[in-house]
Amino acid sequence: MTEIAQAERRGGRPRSEDADRAIIEATLDLLARSGIAGTTIEGIAAQAGVGKTTIYRRWKGLESLICDAVAELKGPLPTLPGTSIRDDLLVLVEAAARGRESARNRKVYACFIGEMTRYPALDAQYRESVIAPRRALTRAALERAVERGELRDDLDLEVVAEIVTAPTLHWMLHNPERNPTRELLEQFLDGVLNGVARG
Repeated sequence: MTEIAQAERRGGRPRSEDADRAIIEATLDLLARSGIAGTTIEGIAAQAGVGKTTIYRRWKGLESLICDAVAELKGPLPTLPGTSIRDDLLVLVEAAARGRESARNRKVYACFIGEMTRYPALDAQYRESVIAPRRALTRAALERAVERGELRDDLDLEVVAEIVTAPTLHWMLHNPERNPTRELLEQFLDGVLNGVARG
């Protein structure tokens, strides 16, 4: 559950975890089947077997619900071991690859890649509630690595944070039927680290 969604959903009637799960699953099903354009509160409510008011008691609107549903695929923010920058970043890239195990989930991610630019409000909320916390975690790991002397201190950490997961995401974009292996993730990561490590 994203922090924004949690804040929006405080108070009100007692929560039903069964209803929450049904709504999230219905949202993901519709995204996979019909894309963002075909995903509506009415359609979600019908598939989940709940009333629209049940959804609006829990989410501010469709954008918040879609963001929450996709965040569910990614899972919670990972806990970093802090043993080395390689160990930390490997956990992060594995988390970036998570959630694509089923054909449905791969279709959800594909629809986001293909359609998100046509929905600026959704794109902005997704970046704020899902991407930004993960990017902040990556930057914090990089800052600690600079302090430990593992990385050069002349790096633009915003750029490095961008390129850490870029090879993994690019590979998944062009191989939508497969998840990258741990060995492949390590190869991507080592390629990045070889360019930014302190010599």
